[in-house]
Amino acid sequence: MINPYEHKEAQVIKVSDQGTDIKSFDFKIKDGGLLDYTPGQFFVFSLPGYGESVFVPAEKVGKKNVYDIAVHKLGRVTSRFHQLKTGDTFGIRGPYGNGFDLNKFKGKNILLIAGGIGLVPLRCLLNYYINRNELDLKNRSIQLLYGCRSFGVMIFKDELKKWNRDFDIQISLDEGDHPAGTGMNCYKGVITVLFNKIDIIKNGVAILCGPPVIYKFVVPEVKQVGYNDEDIYLSLERRMHCAGLGTCQHCAVGPYYVCKDGPVFSYAQLKDTVQYF
Repeated sequence: MINPYEHKEAQVIKVSDQGTDIKSFDFKIKDGGLLDYTPGQFFVFSLPGYGESVFVPAEKVGKKNVYDIAVHKLGRVTSRFHQLKTGDTFGIRGPYGNGFDLNKFKGKNILLIAGGIGLVPLRCLLNYYINRNELDLKNRSIQLLYGCRSFGVMIFKDELKKWNRDFDIQISLDEGDHPAGTGMNCYKGVITVLFNKIDIIKNGVAILCGPPVIYKFVVPEVKQVGYNDEDIYLSLERRMHCAGLGTCQHCAVGPYYVCKDGPVFSYAQLKDTVQYF
């Protein structure tokens, strides 16, 4: 019988500051194993004596069996994570939930829309494609719209600069200006301002991730561009006490459990469910 709570031991190999109260942790599984998952699925990370928290890991580009997570210091577990150093260990179990249906994305343009730390699941997808040479930029366009409160809380800035060489990145900042020399287009305002400032790619799939409230305002903009309900995908965040087992019901959204039926949903699934905001 499979124990759903059984975890593997992982070891931190690098810690990096990403933004205000946000750190990324490069890690590997201590027995040398792989994390077998589909981009968009999540794992449960545990720290003995402190508790568990849910994160979406990403492969490191060009580094075999090395992954990372971005941790925003908000509570007890994440504060303890921020104290970890190279060589420290933690537990990891999963994957849980459903990720992106990559077969439906083949040969299609991809519009990525992220708010704040919502960039993490989308970065997971991009790194997955990059490591397998499947971006396929000769046959399709990829565009990333990224909205943040300020330049200081933007995460993975160095990677954004690299991506900007290959596909279109457009940034909106609620407050302040971004330093000159980044090479990325940046506009003042919330993320919806981008729909009035730039040409949004069409004829593809749109993938959104961020604070749930942004979906209320961004989804209508995406539909106005011409995307159908079934071609719009949302990655939802919810408090998951049972983390993947569908028993605690904290993550219930209408008839769905985010931890089992998601976290990735099509808008066609959710459009009549007001609780997803």
